[in-house]
Amino acid sequence: MKPSSLLGLLCLVLSFCACQKDKAVPTSGSLTFAFEGTAYSANDASGFVTDTAVVGKKALTIEGLTSNLSKHIAITVIFPDTLAVGTYTQANGTYILWSPSLSAEVASYLSTTATIKITSINSKYAEGTFAGILNNGEKEEPLTDGIFKVNIY
Repeated sequence: MKPSSLLGLLCLVLSFCACQKDKAVPTSGSLTFAFEGTAYSANDASGFVTDTAVVGKKALTIEGLTSNLSKHIAITVIFPDTLAVGTYTQANGTYILWSPSLSAEVASYLSTTATIKITSINSKYAEGTFAGILNNGEKEEPLTDGIFKVNIY
């Protein structure tokens, strides 16, 4: 081979090697957390991104159903600019909603404080941790040990 052909081949190989692959997307998402001394694990979890019309920012909502699909959790992060790794708090528009029963008349909990740490995110996948203090109008309880790995649809 001529040196110019070898150089062209080397450039082609290096360009493929330099490309960073997106993190492998799991077939179904996972979401775990603890609330009132009970550990929960979602049967399935997923995320979706919307453009907020009111504030003109991107919002990521992560949802999961637990306990034979009878309990629901939703975690929302409003990003200041674009989807990005970082730590987001309720002061920035981060919220956690926990519905301990979808079938009975039980009050849902909404966060009074929330911290969500996004450790990895792209247009198809997000993972991170979350925690907060939730209130149902009668009592406040901590939500701890939250971990999520979800596909974004």
